[in-house]
Amino acid sequence: MNRLLLFLLFSYLLARTGTAGSFESQPYADARVIRFANGTSVDTRIAPMPEPTARMETGTVWLVHLTGPVRQEWLAELRSLGADPICYLAYQTVVCRLWRDAPATDFRTLPFVDWLGPHPTSAKLAPEILSPAPDSSLFTLYSSLFVLSVWPGENPTSVAVAIAGIGADVEDVTGRSVRFRLDEARLPEVAALEPVAWIQECSPARAYNSDVQWVMQVGWRPERPDELSGRRIWAHGIRGQNMVVGLFDTGITTEHDMFIDPAFPVTGPGLFPEHRKLVAYKLYDGAAFGDASGFHGTAVASTLCGNDSIAGNASKLDGVAPDCRIYFVDDGDAYGVHVSGPDLTALLDSVRLSNGVSQPVRQVSGSFGSSENLSYYRLEESSLDAVCWNDKQFFVVWAAGNSGGSAYNIGHPSGAKSALTVGCCGNGTQSNEVWISSSRGPCRDERIKPNLLAPGENVATADGRESHSYVALSGTSLSAPAASGALMLLRQYFAEGWFPTGAPDSSHRITHLSSALMRAMAIAATDSNVGSEYPPNTSAGWGRLDVSTIMHFPDDSSGLAFLDDTFGVSTGEAQSFQFELSGRAPLHVVLAWTDTAAAPEAAIAIVNDLNLELTSPDGNRYHGNQFNAGWSSANPPNWDERNVEEVCLVNHPLPGRWTARVLGRNVYTPRQPFAVAVRGGIAGMVPGVAEGNCPRTETVPKTPFGLSLRPGWHLTVFAVDGRQVFTGTVPQRGLSPKLGLETGVYFYRLASGSAQPITGKLVICR
Repeated sequence: MNRLLLFLLFSYLLARTGTAGSFESQPYADARVIRFANGTSVDTRIAPMPEPTARMETGTVWLVHLTGPVRQEWLAELRSLGADPICYLAYQTVVCRLWRDAPATDFRTLPFVDWLGPHPTSAKLAPEILSPAPDSSLFTLYSSLFVLSVWPGENPTSVAVAIAGIGADVEDVTGRSVRFRLDEARLPEVAALEPVAWIQECSPARAYNSDVQWVMQVGWRPERPDELSGRRIWAHGIRGQNMVVGLFDTGITTEHDMFIDPAFPVTGPGLFPEHRKLVAYKLYDGAAFGDASGFHGTAVASTLCGNDSIAGNASKLDGVAPDCRIYFVDDGDAYGVHVSGPDLTALLDSVRLSNGVSQPVRQVSGSFGSSENLSYYRLEESSLDAVCWNDKQFFVVWAAGNSGGSAYNIGHPSGAKSALTVGCCGNGTQSNEVWISSSRGPCRDERIKPNLLAPGENVATADGRESHSYVALSGTSLSAPAASGALMLLRQYFAEGWFPTGAPDSSHRITHLSSALMRAMAIAATDSNVGSEYPPNTSAGWGRLDVSTIMHFPDDSSGLAFLDDTFGVSTGEAQSFQFELSGRAPLHVVLAWTDTAAAPEAAIAIVNDLNLELTSPDGNRYHGNQFNAGWSSANPPNWDERNVEEVCLVNHPLPGRWTARVLGRNVYTPRQPFAVAVRGGIAGMVPGVAEGNCPRTETVPKTPFGLSLRPGWHLTVFAVDGRQVFTGTVPQRGLSPKLGLETGVYFYRLASGSAQPITGKLVICR
């Protein structure tokens, strides 16, 4: 049956069985006050109206306030009387231009009009013109350059001629706008011209935090996406709610709109459990409260999770995770100088231990460091790696530095193995290019750094000098918090149980994510379309972070599977697991581990060396970090021996069952835990995942990353509420028992005689 017949059949059935409905649309509750963007308002209950005998002249612009939501028949009647509606103001206000002279009484007596009056000249001036804030404008250097727009149907060239007559220097006329220079004191004269609709400061094109927002959520685009499609993760309600992130810096201007909470003012260090933005403001030894000259900390914190909605602003300048809160440690003295030394243990522990809060803070970022002896593994790196080895859930994000160059310019402690090192790419539509001053790697032992990029060029963020002030800055200082904020959105995704179905389900909550897994997922979530070099490279690492690529929702095809193995391998041991691919989307497999600290004097920093091997359904083998022109080489002879992240990238992978093995090439400590993240066309788009410390030899049916069981061991499985839902012994033939569990998250315990019990988490999806 063709489409026309289907349409006719549907129309026939609708005509016979459907019923058209209607309802009475009620007036808006607060419609009587007409509000303008610059704060000007008109209260129609008290504002005077023209006398009935007054005439409304051709070409003048009027506000016509309606008794209820606008109806098309009302607009038609206004036109018939000589008033052409040219725009609408929420709520229930129509802006009309007279196309002929008309008596005011014709409009006053209309049953749907309850007020009318001339459009106020003051409403045409942007807030920065009507009420300028000294030294707080983003565009101080361009304060004499303005742009005006005219009402629809008006001639902008005629307006340009008119303002030139009062001394304006007209730069150009484009569309319905005119760019011009003029003494700001004379702008009311321009606004008084009837064809002029709006005047604002004209700034050069700059990329803002609003661009960082969408780059972190949908990746690079050649054109700026709209508000909804460009903030895909926010659109699902994931904005950092109930999450706490750590931050070190020189201080925060706590009264800035991005951080202020009028109900709980922060005027000194302390704990603030009810504060909307600051959970804690701690002083490191020797630090001074507040942000010093330069206001670096305020800018960094704003990009991370600033939110100025409490001041009545929109989200254009908000941070990447605007509803997240901060556990802040001030590391700056009264002059903005960092007081922490090369040994970062105490500084890191000040956030890691999270004294005073009920739950430990598991993620922190830093945007400072030493620029001496670049790219070497020094005390800064060693102390950071030691802290992370001792607490493998503590995840550190650090800025790569702004030394530019061609190679070996990674700052300290950015060369740490356990740190996710973030370089800087352009912002917005320029995010497919590496910022010229972003520090280039690799480390001196040829480890891949930076790990990835995030936008940091020309980012508008909070300026700590004034509570309403913003400033455009560039640097990896902005890239690191942008990446950290994006990864906090990913943490919320797991904490609320969105994985693996793409819808929130408390029974699927996963709150304990190792730092190795966070690093693996971050690298798996990179886009490689940055610059002209193939990944990995010394400028961009693995590419630009785009967390949307691994956050599956019902309306997309993103796929993720992961393994967080807290037991690990020792030298000569291997762990194998399998997963199914149903499509030929590019396959990203990332192995990461939190290696123990190397001695600062070590020329090669790796201690525990693991290898990743990936086998395709047709028997081809791929080794981690063995590439040719940006893709993994099939059957290479070599293995990576330097990095604690190993990646396989396969373009157009074969559908079917793939096998991954993690090999303990050299493990100095008793065991080396690890994590693996897989991004690609996972079968069914609802992969399972086993978390835990169990050596694996078999796979639970229907679980791509399954729980492998040792024959003869006793298995007990518990629901998240503590109920025992399975108990049994693994058959001697080594086959996995059929657990018969519904889709959900479970905890398991494996025991055998005097052996140490093995526990973990199991997510089963069907």
